[in-house]
Amino acid sequence: MEHRILNGWKEISSHIERGARTAQRWELRFGMPVHRPANNRRTAVVAFADELDVWLLRNSNALNGGSQSVSDEINPANLQEILLRLQFETKALATKLLHLERKLHETTNSNNKASPLGNGSPEASP
Repeated sequence: MEHRILNGWKEISSHIERGARTAQRWELRFGMPVHRPANNRRTAVVAFADELDVWLLRNSNALNGGSQSVSDEINPANLQEILLRLQFETKALATKLLHLERKLHETTNSNNKASPLGNGSPEASP
């Protein structure tokens, strides 16, 4: 197997012989191994061809409409991988939520200061 770096969804999807949207869905639904160098959910992705090849072999039944075997579902390594991915996604969402809350607070404060009534709403005209 080759240790080639695949840059972006186009190269990843070409390697797995599927569309980019399918590759993205497999990442979310089945935990396909992709990496985000910036640790941000919405940044560029990279993958290693050899990791994808091993993952495809291990998950071929589930990807082709079958179900995973019970031993795969309770495999501690798989559970640990899923747990780490979910922890990362939770942290990313919490960071994004905090950023949005701050932005909302700043916008609300900015609107209150700009309004002559101080409540963020324009004066009602008669």
